[in-house]
Amino acid sequence: MKILNFFNLERISAFITWVFVSSSALYYSFSYYGASSIRPWLTSSVVVGIALCFSVVTRRDMSLPQWRIPLLVTMYLLAVASLFLQPYTYLAIFLVIWSALLPYYLAWRKCLPVSVLAALPLGLIHTFYWQDSDAWLLAALFWTFNFFAMMMSNVAINEKLAREKSDELNRQLTSTQQLVRQAGQQDERLRIARNIHDVLGHHLTALTINLQVASLKAKGAGQDEVKAHVDQCHSLAKLLLSDVREAVSEIRENAALDWQQAVSALFNGLPRPRLQLSIADNVKVEDVRTADILLRCVQESLTNTIKHSQSAQFYVSLSKHKNSYLLTLQDEQSVTEKTIKQGNGLTGMAERVVQSGGVMKYGFNSQGFLIDILLPEHS
Repeated sequence: MKILNFFNLERISAFITWVFVSSSALYYSFSYYGASSIRPWLTSSVVVGIALCFSVVTRRDMSLPQWRIPLLVTMYLLAVASLFLQPYTYLAIFLVIWSALLPYYLAWRKCLPVSVLAALPLGLIHTFYWQDSDAWLLAALFWTFNFFAMMMSNVAINEKLAREKSDELNRQLTSTQQLVRQAGQQDERLRIARNIHDVLGHHLTALTINLQVASLKAKGAGQDEVKAHVDQCHSLAKLLLSDVREAVSEIRENAALDWQQAVSALFNGLPRPRLQLSIADNVKVEDVRTADILLRCVQESLTNTIKHSQSAQFYVSLSKHKNSYLLTLQDEQSVTEKTIKQGNGLTGMAERVVQSGGVMKYGFNSQGFLIDILLPEHS
């Protein structure tokens, strides 16, 4: 079942249509049959039922998922019932509204034959029940309306999916670019650190040894002043060598990738869910391949959350467990039936983690859907 994305304007336009069709049908029904007849009251119940069904099946959140298909069927039956209660062919507009909802729940290839079936009740009821000689012509005309409504909904769905895919690819590209740029900066830092250590450190070590030898040879009568200067130079050389090693260590430590920045880029521009990121103080991701695997797992889990839930928050936690990274991904899925269907997303994540020597576990907890990934530090 596709996630509905009925905007407020579309729902309002459908509601206005419902108001005009319902109010006119009720006005003529009460005028013709009178308030003492049961038919106008049955008509009132039917049109209210159609409105209630429509309000649930077009909700943007994932509430009442187990009721949506039954309510969609009920809405169709109520629309057909309205044709029995009143002789007005324009009540088939309810079927047009219903047809516009169908592509959100059925594949397009199934919508086409259903559109024909949706138009049949008008022809059958008005031909045999209301004895209308033009019923089949009207049914054919309303079928074109049904088909047009389905087509427009299908176009809107495809445009929405294409826009979401484009936005997702842009976010992935941005996060990957940040990771690549940081990797280049990391390589440059490490190159400078190695040069300092190999060249300057080597020369300072040689200087220290030579000064130590000179200090030993300067022992003796009349050489105290010379030895004092040599010892001073020796101390300065040792201090400078210590500073160089400290600077090299600091450069190497600062060469760790800013994984937090790359993850945040995946959420830029998203109306939901909101990122709640927690990274332990002792965690530094220095290996580019490991950082990319962790980032791809967050990305795939985020995609699944957007597609299959209306979670407002998405929790990402990264910590260290012995010599491995522990990545925890948690969303908030308020669904009644908590079943797991392992699609391409979860399968791809598991394969990527296992190939890197890691372990991935997932399932539902009291909060929602939880994924735990344990990945070796050097994979």
